[in-house]
Amino acid sequence: MTAAEAKRLWRQDIKASWGNRCAYCGSQDNLTLDHVRPKTRGGRDETRNLIPACRSCNQAKGSNHWLSWWITLPTFDLGSFSRVLSHIT
Repeated sequence: MTAAEAKRLWRQDIKASWGNRCAYCGSQDNLTLDHVRPKTRGGRDETRNLIPACRSCNQAKGSNHWLSWWITLPTFDLGSFSRVLSHIT
C-alpha cells in the first residue's frame, strides 16, 4: 500500500466513523475533514483533531475556535457537541 492510499483510507475511516455526515450540521454533501484545533493555532494532522465537516461548515469555521463558532449556529445540538468533545479529548 502506498502512502497516498493509506492517507485516503485513513480519511475515509474518519468520515465513516461519523456516519459520513458533517459533525457540525449533519450534511452528507461535499465532506471534507476539519481540524477542530486549526493548524494555524497549533492543531495537528491526527485522528483526534480531525472530524468530518461539509465544505460550507469547514469554510465558515475557518481558523475560528470550533465551539465559539458552532454555538452561534442553529445546527448546534448538545448530542453532537458531546460527541465532538469526547472525540478530541
